[in-house]
Amino acid sequence: MKTQEIAKMKLSTLLIAIGFAIVSLTTWEIYCRTMQYQVAPNDDQDLWVHHRAKLDKLKNDDVVIIGSSRVMFNFQLDEWEKVSGKKPVNIAAAGSTVLPVLEDVVENSDFNGTLIIGVTPPLYWVPQSMDVLPYARIQKWVNHYHDQTHAESFNHFISKNGPQKAFSFLTASNENFYNELDLRSLIQRIPTPARIPGPPPFPILYQVDDNRNVNLMPQVTTDENYVSEITDFWSFIFEPPKDPNVTLEMIEGNRRHIIDKSAQLLAKFKERGGKVILVRCPSQNKVREIERTVYPRASYWDALVKAVNAPAYHFEDYPFMNKYELPEWSHLATPDAKSFTIDFVNQLKKDNLL
Repeated sequence: MKTQEIAKMKLSTLLIAIGFAIVSLTTWEIYCRTMQYQVAPNDDQDLWVHHRAKLDKLKNDDVVIIGSSRVMFNFQLDEWEKVSGKKPVNIAAAGSTVLPVLEDVVENSDFNGTLIIGVTPPLYWVPQSMDVLPYARIQKWVNHYHDQTHAESFNHFISKNGPQKAFSFLTASNENFYNELDLRSLIQRIPTPARIPGPPPFPILYQVDDNRNVNLMPQVTTDENYVSEITDFWSFIFEPPKDPNVTLEMIEGNRRHIIDKSAQLLAKFKERGGKVILVRCPSQNKVREIERTVYPRASYWDALVKAVNAPAYHFEDYPFMNKYELPEWSHLATPDAKSFTIDFVNQLKKDNLL
């Protein structure tokens, strides 16, 4: 066979392979979008670090939101900007406790604006240990901010501004959502009978944009089975641990330590001109029952507010915070979150806090 004929066959084979790859990827992407997967950046440690890095450039009229998913989801950044004139920086993190970020902001930044602190009792009062997931998760992100290499930063830039802008199947979070499409999630779906039974399957709850503004997945307001999977997961994960080695004295010591640590850090923050606002976003049904039983308001929220001595907004005290039905008992539907945000910012302006 002549050399030219061989080269022609190789070129044809290459073109067929490329064509097959394009058709396969296009078909897969179309399928993903019909299943309501969306083109969105990964809400991972690199995106969080990108926004954490903004703090030293902020002014004293800027707002930073820290906490867990309730303040992260319920405060819609675009609506906040429409009312206040400035978009807050959102470095809250789903499924995480607060103190590692609060300590990092106070001790390792010059930020002296307004700090909005979300208080979700089952997460705010977790033991502060790397053995505890809600603590370890966010502490690793804080560590990543201080340890991130230039190569990791460049890789995040390429990912965020490259393929992730086009393909929904590339989106994946640091969470253990069972129906994500990345290789880690697909492997975890393989049945392994020998494993210790874990929590119920947890479907994708949210996605973010480049500013980490959150949209709940559309199924949360339209698909009863989807919602049931989430509420089953909440019922499991929010139940207090049944560990016979954990005594009442240990629980009380942990409660007191976190309140004292919060007060100490926020006193230092206020000394340099910073303002603090505590927020207790709504919860309902079984999640609310668990929180009311395990974290009674008087000894947790009220004690924290007294120790910190800062303006505080509990959903039980403000009708505009308590007028919505939460589809999965813990977060507002996105349209409700928008009006919730507008009402909240107007309340802060009315109280001369913005």
